[in-house]
Amino acid sequence: MTVKLIGRDELAWGDLSQYGTIVTGVRAYERRDDLRAHNNRLLEYVQKGGTLIVQYNKFEFNEAQYGPYPAKVSSNRVTDERAPVQVLAPANPVFTTPNRIGPDDWAGWVQERGLYFLGDRDPQYTDLVQLEIRSRTTPARRPARSSRPVSARAGGSTWASACGASCRRRGRGLSAPREPDYAEAVACSL
Repeated sequence: MTVKLIGRDELAWGDLSQYGTIVTGVRAYERRDDLRAHNNRLLEYVQKGGTLIVQYNKFEFNEAQYGPYPAKVSSNRVTDERAPVQVLAPANPVFTTPNRIGPDDWAGWVQERGLYFLGDRDPQYTDLVQLEIRSRTTPARRPARSSRPVSARAGGSTWASACGASCRRRGRGLSAPREPDYAEAVACSL
């Protein structure tokens, strides 16, 4: 797999169709004005068959509708990094391509399981995992569907949001040779 950073000019005018997957980095919509300005190009890319993975963002994501359907980021979080994960849609491409994500891949979190989940959202989004909400300080447990990650079919492919702490998973090469830094957009082609 080849990983490449997408700069301002390429995002604005470049040929995004050459990439099988584009991943926006943690809080990228807060840090990159060009990403906010040219988000329509990313949605077009998905409409034409590309896959877009959006790592977690905070409330700046609510200022405009950056996803293919209406959604709002919430302040919900699961602070226990060992909270059980139930995969609800194991056949979804998010879990199968380019690498298969299985039970072992949920181990080894170094900080909370997830935060800034999508809250209110259009029913066209599909929950992909269910997390048991618990914290290190509160022993009470209650299962709740969360939005980390969610996906939505948009034209020819998938828009997915990893609105949570998926960036805090360490080791074993889960999804890319290196993690994107804050505010990067990374394109992957196989």
